[in-house]
Amino acid sequence: MKKVLLTLAAAALLSLGLAQNALSVWTHFGDTDLEWLQSQAESFQGAFGVPVEITRIELGEIKQKMLLSAPQGEAACLVMPIPHDQLGEMAAGGVLADMSQYATADYLADLTEQARSAFTFNGKLFGLPLYVEGPALIINSDLVPEDPATYEEMIAKAQELTDGDTFGFLYHQGNFYFDYNWLNSFGGYVFSRNDAGDYDVSDIGLANEGAVQGAEELRKLRYEYGLIPAGTDTAVAEGLFNEGSLGMIYNGPWSIANSRAAGVNLRVIPIPPTESGVQFGGFMGVQGVLMNEFCADKTTAANFAKWLTRPDAQVELAQLSGRIPASQGAAAQVSDDPVISGFAAALANAVPMPNIPEMGNVWGPMGDAITVILDNPDSSASDTLNGAVNQIQGN
Repeated sequence: MKKVLLTLAAAALLSLGLAQNALSVWTHFGDTDLEWLQSQAESFQGAFGVPVEITRIELGEIKQKMLLSAPQGEAACLVMPIPHDQLGEMAAGGVLADMSQYATADYLADLTEQARSAFTFNGKLFGLPLYVEGPALIINSDLVPEDPATYEEMIAKAQELTDGDTFGFLYHQGNFYFDYNWLNSFGGYVFSRNDAGDYDVSDIGLANEGAVQGAEELRKLRYEYGLIPAGTDTAVAEGLFNEGSLGMIYNGPWSIANSRAAGVNLRVIPIPPTESGVQFGGFMGVQGVLMNEFCADKTTAANFAKWLTRPDAQVELAQLSGRIPASQGAAAQVSDDPVISGFAAALANAVPMPNIPEMGNVWGPMGDAITVILDNPDSSASDTLNGAVNQIQGN
């Protein structure tokens, strides 16, 4: 593991024997994001005199390392940024600290409702949100110079462009993360919430009337509208978009850097509403800073977490790498960036992926069900989705 000890006047601190008091942080950040984190650590030390030791670990390893090593006193005090849908298992495993006492009323009021709920588990705040992310409609402005006003206009423009080696609208169809946009927008849902805001895992809305209608709309994209061929995945769609052969793609902010590097003249908007007024909104993710329950100095760790998530820091991160701030105040300061504001507008109607461990039982059955619906034009979407829900409940 590559470790970066960030200090100001490091030699002097070492000679005084203070290095052992460094605050430990695990992160999967790299490149520009890591530079931002290093800069924030340096400014935090300058303000509070506390050095920060940053260890880079792949995201896929952090959750398991926390569950195994935190109780042994071998994990970092802070881990970041962690997607909110991973915190449920860690919170249930007892390795995350409740940060409710460290979050001020002003900080909480400045968060979007989605960000607050995403980091709330069993009524407790397990982490401080830093940025949000999720898909939106990314448009090649050279092929689609005007924003479609309605979903129907978007489909018509996509059909007009689909000819030979040029395509109008593509995305990774068959991936439940993206497909949920259609199921949710027409009235489906994963788990309902009770009056306390907790998920009710006994109430699954993935086979209700709205979900079935959404699934039928997915099927129309392939068979009735002739837009998305079988086998289209993210790599195919992104490749065509970046070579200038695709007018519109449903994708996330993580794809923007490559598209810009390829020279695509792009803009970002929400998928437009239908003529009947259906507003589109799918899954969104919220990433933030989590604290180790077994950290020896929770106060210092909480102070650095608050330092990283303050609006000024979120603005800097947004300007450096295009991350969409979880802070409403920070988002307002970067609203002149059309890409950030475009994704922010799309995410206004999105819902956080459920952060409870039971969500792990949803992905497989729903991915299989959507594949069956898309590959078999005469199959019953209702029967297929009900079968998936029965499997989820059985799990």
